[in-house]
Amino acid sequence: MSSVVARGHRWTWVVGVWGAITLALTGSISAQTDLPGADQAPAGPSTAQQTYRLLLPWVVGGFTCPATSANTYDLTQFIPPPYKNNRLTDQNADFRLSIISYTLTNAPLTFVDYPGGGPNADGPRLHGIFEPNRLATFVRAYQVHHWNWNENAPPPYGTRGPVNTDWPVSVLDLQAVPGENIHIPERTASITPAGHKAMVLYAGEREITLVYLAQDQVVVNGTGYVVHLAGFCVDPNLLALYRAQLDPTGRRATGYLPALPNNKPIGRALTTTITVAVRDAGAFMDPRDQTDWWYFP
Repeated sequence: MSSVVARGHRWTWVVGVWGAITLALTGSISAQTDLPGADQAPAGPSTAQQTYRLLLPWVVGGFTCPATSANTYDLTQFIPPPYKNNRLTDQNADFRLSIISYTLTNAPLTFVDYPGGGPNADGPRLHGIFEPNRLATFVRAYQVHHWNWNENAPPPYGTRGPVNTDWPVSVLDLQAVPGENIHIPERTASITPAGHKAMVLYAGEREITLVYLAQDQVVVNGTGYVVHLAGFCVDPNLLALYRAQLDPTGRRATGYLPALPNNKPIGRALTTTITVAVRDAGAFMDPRDQTDWWYFP
Protein backbone atom coordinates (compact mmCIF):
# COMPACT_ATOMS: atom_id res chain seq x y z
CA MET A 1 0.00 0.00 0.00
CA SER A 2 1.34 3.46 -0.88
CA SER A 3 0.00 6.97 -0.74
CA VAL A 4 0.27 10.27 -2.57
CA VAL A 5 -0.81 13.77 -1.56
CA ALA A 6 -2.90 15.62 -4.17
CA ARG A 7 -4.30 19.11 -3.70
CA GLY A 8 -3.96 18.98 0.05
CA HIS A 9 -5.57 15.54 0.46
CA ARG A 10 -3.92 12.20 1.12
CA TRP A 11 -4.87 9.51 -1.35
CA THR A 12 -4.05 5.89 -0.48
CA TRP A 13 -3.80 3.23 -3.15
CA VAL A 14 -5.68 0.10 -2.11
CA VAL A 15 -5.71 -3.14 -4.08
CA GLY A 16 -8.81 -5.13 -3.16
CA VAL A 17 -9.42 -8.84 -3.36
CA TRP A 18 -10.73 -8.48 -6.91
CA GLY A 19 -7.65 -6.51 -7.95
CA ALA A 20 -9.54 -3.25 -8.50
CA ILE A 21 -7.61 -0.14 -7.57
CA THR A 22 -9.40 2.32 -5.29
CA LEU A 23 -8.28 5.48 -3.60
CA ALA A 24 -9.01 6.31 0.02
CA LEU A 25 -9.40 10.04 0.62
CA THR A 26 -8.95 11.67 3.98
CA GLY A 27 -10.38 15.17 4.03
CA SER A 28 -13.14 16.76 2.01
CA ILE A 29 -13.68 17.14 -1.69
CA SER A 30 -16.06 19.25 -3.74
CA ALA A 31 -18.72 17.73 -5.98
CA GLN A 32 -17.03 19.13 -9.09
CA THR A 33 -13.56 17.72 -8.51
CA ASP A 34 -10.80 18.67 -10.90
CA LEU A 35 -8.78 15.51 -10.34
CA PRO A 36 -7.74 13.60 -13.46
CA GLY A 37 -10.45 11.20 -14.56
CA ALA A 38 -13.22 13.09 -12.76
CA ASP A 39 -15.06 13.53 -16.05
CA GLN A 40 -15.75 9.81 -16.02
CA ALA A 41 -16.09 9.08 -12.30
CA PRO A 42 -19.24 9.26 -10.19
CA ALA A 43 -18.81 11.95 -7.52
CA GLY A 44 -20.49 10.19 -4.58
CA PRO A 45 -20.16 9.30 -1.83
CA SER A 46 -19.55 12.80 -0.42
CA THR A 47 -18.86 12.24 3.27
CA ALA A 48 -15.82 13.86 4.86
CA GLN A 49 -13.78 10.61 4.89
CA GLN A 50 -14.53 8.16 2.14
CA THR A 51 -13.26 5.73 -0.46
CA TYR A 52 -13.33 6.70 -4.14
CA ARG A 53 -12.87 4.57 -7.20
CA LEU A 54 -10.53 6.37 -9.56
CA LEU A 55 -11.50 5.21 -13.02
CA LEU A 56 -8.15 4.47 -14.56
CA PRO A 57 -7.83 2.92 -18.02
CA TRP A 58 -6.67 -0.36 -16.45
CA VAL A 59 -7.38 -2.49 -13.40
CA VAL A 60 -4.79 -4.62 -11.61
CA GLY A 61 -5.70 -8.26 -12.16
CA GLY A 62 -9.09 -7.26 -13.52
CA PHE A 63 -10.83 -5.97 -16.64
CA THR A 64 -9.49 -3.45 -19.14
CA CYS A 65 -11.96 -1.14 -20.84
CA PRO A 66 -11.82 -1.94 -24.56
CA ALA A 67 -10.63 0.78 -26.91
CA THR A 68 -12.52 -0.71 -29.88
CA SER A 69 -15.85 -2.45 -30.43
CA ALA A 70 -17.71 -4.41 -33.08
CA ASN A 71 -21.08 -3.07 -31.92
CA THR A 72 -23.11 -0.74 -34.12
CA TYR A 73 -25.84 1.63 -32.99
CA ASP A 74 -28.76 3.51 -34.49
CA LEU A 75 -29.60 7.19 -34.50
CA THR A 76 -33.07 8.65 -34.12
CA GLN A 77 -34.25 12.16 -34.81
CA PHE A 78 -35.58 13.43 -31.51
CA ILE A 79 -38.73 15.50 -31.30
CA PRO A 80 -37.63 19.15 -30.99
CA PRO A 81 -36.78 21.35 -29.26
CA PRO A 82 -33.46 20.24 -27.78
CA TYR A 83 -32.99 20.28 -24.01
CA LYS A 84 -33.39 23.82 -22.58
CA ASN A 85 -33.59 25.07 -26.19
CA ASN A 86 -29.88 24.28 -26.53
CA ARG A 87 -28.88 27.04 -24.09
CA LEU A 88 -27.00 24.56 -21.92
CA THR A 89 -24.27 22.09 -22.80
CA ASP A 90 -24.47 18.43 -21.81
CA GLN A 91 -22.34 19.18 -18.74
CA ASN A 92 -25.33 19.72 -16.46
CA ALA A 93 -26.91 18.07 -13.42
CA ASP A 94 -29.93 16.72 -15.30
CA PHE A 95 -27.70 14.73 -17.65
CA ARG A 96 -24.84 13.68 -15.37
CA LEU A 97 -25.23 11.82 -12.10
CA SER A 98 -21.57 12.55 -11.40
CA ILE A 99 -22.32 16.28 -11.32
CA ILE A 100 -25.30 16.19 -8.98
CA SER A 101 -23.48 13.56 -6.85
CA TYR A 102 -24.66 11.41 -3.97
CA THR A 103 -23.83 10.52 -0.36
CA LEU A 104 -23.41 7.10 1.25
CA THR A 105 -26.30 5.98 3.46
CA ASN A 106 -26.77 2.98 5.75
CA ALA A 107 -30.23 1.98 4.48
CA PRO A 108 -30.89 -1.78 4.19
CA LEU A 109 -29.44 -3.37 1.06
CA THR A 110 -32.65 -5.27 0.32
CA PHE A 111 -35.62 -5.03 -2.01
CA VAL A 112 -38.51 -2.96 -0.66
CA ASP A 113 -42.23 -2.76 -1.39
CA TYR A 114 -43.90 0.54 -0.55
CA PRO A 115 -47.50 0.55 0.77
CA GLY A 116 -50.11 1.42 -1.81
CA GLY A 117 -47.88 0.47 -4.69
CA GLY A 118 -48.30 -2.28 -7.22
CA PRO A 119 -46.57 -3.67 -10.27
CA ASN A 120 -45.52 -0.85 -12.59
CA ALA A 121 -45.84 -2.52 -15.96
CA ASP A 122 -44.66 0.61 -17.82
CA GLY A 123 -41.37 1.44 -16.11
CA PRO A 124 -37.87 0.34 -17.10
CA ARG A 125 -36.82 -2.97 -15.57
CA LEU A 126 -33.44 -2.77 -13.88
CA HIS A 127 -32.91 -6.52 -14.12
CA GLY A 128 -32.52 -5.91 -17.87
CA ILE A 129 -29.11 -4.37 -17.20
CA PHE A 130 -27.83 -7.93 -17.06
CA GLU A 131 -28.23 -10.73 -19.59
CA PRO A 132 -29.57 -13.23 -18.71
CA ASN A 133 -31.80 -10.99 -16.61
CA ARG A 134 -31.27 -11.29 -12.88
CA LEU A 135 -32.25 -9.68 -9.62
CA ALA A 136 -29.13 -7.86 -8.54
CA THR A 137 -27.28 -7.99 -5.25
CA PHE A 138 -27.11 -4.52 -3.70
CA VAL A 139 -23.60 -3.57 -2.55
CA ARG A 140 -23.86 0.08 -1.43
CA ALA A 141 -26.71 2.59 -1.12
CA TYR A 142 -26.65 6.37 -1.48
CA GLN A 143 -28.90 9.42 -1.45
CA VAL A 144 -28.65 11.89 -4.29
CA HIS A 145 -28.21 15.61 -3.66
CA HIS A 146 -30.46 18.49 -4.61
CA TRP A 147 -29.12 20.91 -7.21
CA ASN A 148 -29.13 24.71 -6.98
CA TRP A 149 -29.65 25.66 -10.62
CA ASN A 150 -28.15 28.80 -12.12
CA GLU A 151 -28.59 28.58 -15.88
CA ASN A 152 -26.81 31.91 -16.38
CA ALA A 153 -23.61 30.51 -14.86
CA PRO A 154 -21.05 28.45 -16.80
CA PRO A 155 -21.27 24.64 -16.72
CA PRO A 156 -22.38 22.83 -14.63
CA TYR A 157 -24.96 25.64 -14.20
CA GLY A 158 -25.23 25.76 -10.44
CA THR A 159 -23.99 24.15 -7.26
CA ARG A 160 -24.68 21.01 -5.29
CA GLY A 161 -27.36 21.34 -2.63
CA PRO A 162 -28.15 19.31 0.48
CA VAL A 163 -28.94 15.61 0.45
CA ASN A 164 -32.32 14.80 -1.07
CA THR A 165 -34.18 12.80 1.58
CA ASP A 166 -37.35 12.11 -0.42
CA TRP A 167 -36.42 8.41 -0.31
CA PRO A 168 -34.09 6.46 1.97
CA VAL A 169 -32.13 5.39 -1.14
CA SER A 170 -31.90 6.98 -4.58
CA VAL A 171 -28.64 5.52 -5.94
CA LEU A 172 -27.40 1.93 -5.74
CA ASP A 173 -24.23 0.03 -6.48
CA LEU A 174 -25.20 -3.33 -7.99
CA GLN A 175 -22.93 -6.35 -7.93
CA ALA A 176 -21.44 -7.09 -11.36
CA VAL A 177 -18.86 -9.35 -12.94
CA PRO A 178 -15.90 -7.46 -14.43
CA GLY A 179 -16.12 -7.60 -18.21
CA GLU A 180 -19.76 -8.70 -18.46
CA ASN A 181 -21.99 -6.90 -20.95
CA ILE A 182 -24.17 -4.08 -19.65
CA HIS A 183 -27.53 -3.31 -21.31
CA ILE A 184 -30.28 -0.75 -20.97
CA PRO A 185 -32.96 -1.50 -18.38
CA GLU A 186 -35.66 -3.21 -20.44
CA ARG A 187 -39.04 -1.68 -21.21
CA THR A 188 -42.07 -2.83 -23.19
CA ALA A 189 -43.10 0.52 -24.72
CA SER A 190 -41.12 1.77 -27.73
CA ILE A 191 -40.11 5.33 -28.61
CA THR A 192 -39.56 4.68 -32.34
CA PRO A 193 -41.35 2.59 -34.98
CA ALA A 194 -38.22 0.41 -35.17
CA GLY A 195 -38.69 -0.70 -31.57
CA HIS A 196 -36.09 1.38 -29.77
CA LYS A 197 -36.84 1.74 -26.06
CA ALA A 198 -34.50 4.51 -24.91
CA MET A 199 -32.42 7.39 -26.20
CA VAL A 200 -28.99 8.53 -24.98
CA LEU A 201 -29.19 11.92 -23.25
CA TYR A 202 -25.53 11.83 -22.20
CA ALA A 203 -22.57 9.50 -22.67
CA GLY A 204 -19.07 9.65 -21.24
CA GLU A 205 -16.34 7.06 -20.97
CA ARG A 206 -17.69 5.71 -17.65
CA GLU A 207 -21.21 7.12 -17.47
CA ILE A 208 -24.44 7.16 -19.50
CA THR A 209 -27.89 8.69 -19.08
CA LEU A 210 -30.90 7.16 -20.84
CA VAL A 211 -34.34 8.66 -21.40
CA TYR A 212 -37.38 6.56 -22.29
CA LEU A 213 -38.90 9.33 -24.41
CA ALA A 214 -38.63 10.44 -28.04
CA GLN A 215 -37.81 13.97 -26.85
CA ASP A 216 -34.45 15.39 -25.79
CA GLN A 217 -35.89 16.10 -22.34
CA VAL A 218 -36.03 14.68 -18.83
CA VAL A 219 -39.76 15.37 -18.41
CA VAL A 220 -42.50 15.90 -21.02
CA ASN A 221 -46.01 16.81 -19.83
CA GLY A 222 -45.28 15.50 -16.36
CA THR A 223 -44.00 12.11 -17.53
CA GLY A 224 -40.72 10.49 -18.45
CA TYR A 225 -38.38 7.79 -17.16
CA VAL A 226 -34.64 8.44 -16.93
CA VAL A 227 -31.95 5.95 -15.88
CA HIS A 228 -28.39 6.90 -14.92
CA LEU A 229 -25.67 4.23 -15.14
CA ALA A 230 -22.13 4.95 -13.96
CA GLY A 231 -18.87 3.29 -13.07
CA PHE A 232 -18.68 1.04 -16.15
CA CYS A 233 -16.99 1.04 -19.57
CA VAL A 234 -19.30 2.71 -22.06
CA ASP A 235 -18.97 1.12 -25.49
CA PRO A 236 -16.49 3.26 -27.49
CA ASN A 237 -18.63 3.14 -30.64
CA LEU A 238 -21.71 4.31 -28.75
CA LEU A 239 -19.68 7.08 -27.14
CA ALA A 240 -18.29 8.20 -30.49
CA LEU A 241 -21.76 8.20 -32.08
CA TYR A 242 -23.15 10.32 -29.25
CA ARG A 243 -20.30 12.82 -29.40
CA ALA A 244 -20.71 13.12 -33.18
CA GLN A 245 -24.16 14.65 -32.55
CA LEU A 246 -22.69 17.55 -30.53
CA ASP A 247 -21.00 20.78 -31.48
CA PRO A 248 -17.60 21.62 -29.93
CA THR A 249 -19.29 23.24 -26.92
CA GLY A 250 -21.29 20.09 -26.05
CA ARG A 251 -24.64 21.29 -27.40
CA ARG A 252 -26.90 19.38 -29.79
CA ALA A 253 -25.81 19.90 -33.38
CA THR A 254 -27.65 17.40 -35.61
CA GLY A 255 -31.09 16.87 -34.08
CA TYR A 256 -30.26 13.17 -33.68
CA LEU A 257 -29.24 11.02 -30.70
CA PRO A 258 -28.41 7.32 -30.33
CA ALA A 259 -31.46 5.09 -29.82
CA LEU A 260 -31.28 1.70 -28.14
CA PRO A 261 -33.42 -1.47 -28.11
CA ASN A 262 -33.68 -3.97 -25.29
CA ASN A 263 -30.81 -6.47 -24.95
CA LYS A 264 -28.31 -4.33 -26.87
CA PRO A 265 -24.94 -4.16 -25.07
CA ILE A 266 -23.97 -0.57 -24.24
CA GLY A 267 -20.71 -1.37 -22.49
CA ARG A 268 -18.89 -3.64 -20.05
CA ALA A 269 -18.67 -3.82 -16.28
CA LEU A 270 -15.34 -2.39 -15.19
CA THR A 271 -15.24 -3.64 -11.60
CA THR A 272 -17.45 -5.74 -9.33
CA THR A 273 -20.15 -3.03 -9.17
CA ILE A 274 -22.16 -0.74 -11.43
CA THR A 275 -23.98 2.35 -10.16
CA VAL A 276 -27.65 2.98 -11.04
CA ALA A 277 -30.30 5.61 -10.37
CA VAL A 278 -33.81 5.86 -11.80
CA ARG A 279 -36.07 8.90 -12.18
CA ASP A 280 -39.79 9.26 -12.83
CA ALA A 281 -41.06 12.64 -14.11
CA GLY A 282 -37.72 14.16 -13.10
CA ALA A 283 -37.75 12.92 -9.50
CA PHE A 284 -35.20 10.42 -8.24
CA MET A 285 -36.90 7.26 -6.99
CA ASP A 286 -35.87 4.39 -4.73
CA PRO A 287 -34.24 1.82 -7.06
CA ARG A 288 -34.73 -0.92 -4.45
CA ASP A 289 -38.51 -0.83 -5.08
CA GLN A 290 -39.14 -4.32 -6.39
CA THR A 291 -42.63 -3.81 -7.82
CA ASP A 292 -41.67 -0.63 -9.68
CA TRP A 293 -38.23 -1.41 -11.10
CA TRP A 294 -37.56 -5.14 -10.71
CA TYR A 295 -40.98 -6.64 -11.36
CA PHE A 296 -41.00 -9.79 -13.50
CA PRO A 297 -44.39 -10.08 -15.31
